[in-house]
Amino acid sequence: MKALVTGGSGFLGRYLVERLLADGVETRTFCRRPSDELRRLGVDERLGDLRSFEDVAAAVEGCDVVFHVAAFPSVVMDPRPYYETNVLGAKNVVAACLAKRARRLVYTSTQCVANTIESQEGVDESTPYAPRFLGWYQMTKAIAEQFVRAANYAPWTDDYDFGGVDLSETRFRSLSTKFNIERPQRDPYREDALMTVALRPHLIWGPRDRHLVPRLVRRARNGKLRRVGDGKNRLATIYVANCADAHKLACDALTPGGPAPGAVYYVSQAEPLNCWKWIDDLLALVDEPPVKKSISFETAWKLGTILEKAYALLRLKTEPTMTRFLATQLAKSYWFDTSRAQRELGFTPKISTQEGMRLLREDLRARVL
Repeated sequence: MKALVTGGSGFLGRYLVERLLADGVETRTFCRRPSDELRRLGVDERLGDLRSFEDVAAAVEGCDVVFHVAAFPSVVMDPRPYYETNVLGAKNVVAACLAKRARRLVYTSTQCVANTIESQEGVDESTPYAPRFLGWYQMTKAIAEQFVRAANYAPWTDDYDFGGVDLSETRFRSLSTKFNIERPQRDPYREDALMTVALRPHLIWGPRDRHLVPRLVRRARNGKLRRVGDGKNRLATIYVANCADAHKLACDALTPGGPAPGAVYYVSQAEPLNCWKWIDDLLALVDEPPVKKSISFETAWKLGTILEKAYALLRLKTEPTMTRFLATQLAKSYWFDTSRAQRELGFTPKISTQEGMRLLREDLRARVL
């Protein structure tokens, strides 16, 4: 088997590359820039731009399975990078898989595509998409997840039409929660077709993270970290190596007529964590004190609303310190029933949260944040 990993030099992508290599899978990566770490691993590096179908198709050529991990996860107000990476990029990956006769596509989605502005506790994959999108990331990942799943069992073709839905940049901003791509019934046993599956992890963490924990530490040291809400909310999280394992299991489960093709799965650690106790525990790993100051959810929501409008009006390219989406993620509970992934993929977290925190501590101490 030959596999392609988009975003292979990223946090999750590199762990997935290592997981595939450990299983003896011939692995190729597709990234914007070369990576010394990937070069040391000896993978076949392909450089290019997700916005270019030609670049993506050249990387997919000859691969049996594609893991589409790359995404734009920020909270900036400019919609263009979200469209270019999360919509157009995923569209090019699907089209390239069909044009270059790939058999399997594993898509890295996110739990937030179904998040409401209220807590969701113990929900499963039957939960509908969010009735109201609070940001471009949530919206564009929901759009991409839908057309990835709709391409399941699609026959190989050079001109797949995505169900006739207009996914151009001029149209995507007007797409609402009513957006829906029909998932047609197709022959699951034809061999000249693509099988797809989507995973919905939440808060991927672990050693080598360059975003979540370093950002929390910087905000804490700058005196800008505030607890949002009452501090009782619980969140699903997933240790990065467990997330990579889930991707490989999802790939292996893509068999004709099985439950995985066309499906979506929540994947997380065994138990949800109290959000703010976990943040305090993360800060303690680098000898930072716990978060003392707090604001209410209502205040954070209002602040996020004001900042979003101001940043959009002024066309600022940086991230606001608060948005409505961040307010909900920091104040509400979001955790999920993962029994379907356990039952159909055979996924159970191999590395416990306790062990993961120990490994993260060693990494952070070595990096001296």
